[in-house]
Amino acid sequence: PPQRRPPPPPPPRIITFSPPGPRRLGWVGAYSPEARKRRIARFHAKRKRRVWKKSVQYDVRKNFADTRLRVKGRFVKKEDEVLLKELVGLA
Repeated sequence: PPQRRPPPPPPPRIITFSPPGPRRLGWVGAYSPEARKRRIARFHAKRKRRVWKKSVQYDVRKNFADTRLRVKGRFVKKEDEVLLKELVGLA
């Protein structure tokens, strides 16, 4: 049987932008002045409720991290930790 050709790709979509309609006085985008005020007030209220304080979620992990040896802020492997303790003990 003869080989079938794949179907041609669909033509590219042409996006048309309709010209802007009559401008409504005081409106910002799709929001009336009252709706905009409500949305901004909600944003400000939510911003006030944000939590800026960092809290420890797992105390066990925090305690373990505090006891581990670090070099330049990074944890040291257990094998290297023994070597470092020996070097520090000699110095």
